[in-house]
Amino acid sequence: MICPHCRLNRRQRERGNHTCSHCRKVFALDPKVDPGRLHDLKFRELVAKSAPGGLRITVEQLYWTNERRLYRFPTGLQRRGSTVTGVVLAVATLFVAALSVAIGGLACLLLDPLALLCGVQSYRQFRNSGRYHPPQPFRHWIRLPDFERRVVARWRQVYGALPDGVVDGGPSAAAFARPKDPRVVVLCELPGVVAFLRANGFAERHRALLLQQPDQIPPGLPVVLVRDLSLDALVRAVELRARFAGHRVVDCGLLPRSVELPARMVRLRDTSRLWQEPSAALAASPAWRRLPEQEREWLCGGWSSPLIALPPVKLMNMLDKAVGRALAAPPVAPPVALTKAGAEPESAAETRRRAERIGFLTWPQAVPAPRAASDAPAPHLKDGGR
Repeated sequence: MICPHCRLNRRQRERGNHTCSHCRKVFALDPKVDPGRLHDLKFRELVAKSAPGGLRITVEQLYWTNERRLYRFPTGLQRRGSTVTGVVLAVATLFVAALSVAIGGLACLLLDPLALLCGVQSYRQFRNSGRYHPPQPFRHWIRLPDFERRVVARWRQVYGALPDGVVDGGPSAAAFARPKDPRVVVLCELPGVVAFLRANGFAERHRALLLQQPDQIPPGLPVVLVRDLSLDALVRAVELRARFAGHRVVDCGLLPRSVELPARMVRLRDTSRLWQEPSAALAASPAWRRLPEQEREWLCGGWSSPLIALPPVKLMNMLDKAVGRALAAPPVAPPVALTKAGAEPESAAETRRRAERIGFLTWPQAVPAPRAASDAPAPHLKDGGR
């Protein structure tokens, strides 16, 4: 490991007790001792890559960044067998069998079982070459509480504070942002994402009302709904859409196709619920019916992907685009026009006559067609037509 102070490479016995044997200075993290396989320089490097251009990230996002670094993402569906491996094992089987016949004697007691083993493995490789392993969920190297307790707390103990660009997503960071004249509402029930937006001044930059509870949404403003990717999150989104019928609602969340292989995305699975039927409201929604059958089965099979696990730059870009779509869309018109406050709804004919009186949306009248020459009236003749 390279010492963060003197920049010399120190072996494990030369950095005991988190102290460099050359400069005698204490460092925070040792990849052989502390979880997460991090040292001080790698810790700062992760922060710099995750928070470019003045972006600030939370401890939870730093945790997911390190988890993605340690995890070996599959490049696609992996086969259970290989034709090439089968050919190699078949050749090895023939070679061992020929060697056993040539030598003979006691050597057959060792070479014959070896040839049989190679032959069986070769058969399995040929048989499974067209079969695939089922997709595996994301495997954690360390849990978030342990990362906060053993990595982040250790860094604070040595250096006193976190590096520039990392903020602690505590209750103060998750406070609501209430601009004086909001243009859009961002409803996010995910505390980690709210802390990330609050730390980067998202509400002030977009004049957005950042809320975690739907009861506080004022009428008339467009709503950006921020959600995770899971069956429960989609059910909740359908409920909120029905609740905000008079608002323009923009869905800001992932789709199953965006996390499929070979995308380097976090795919989790709840093993306690390997199959779950969608609710009646979700099954009847147009968004659910537009999903392909494979993606619906993926969601019902207990799979999910947390939004906070996205790279911070991609997450911020997705939220910025969602707010832009909400502001660019025309406002939702009221379903029925009213003549006066509290009056009965007016009919379509009354609405048209009222618009004609004020000269607004006046319907054009049909222009009469010109008459033909044969249909023209005869000229008036004097003296009885003589």
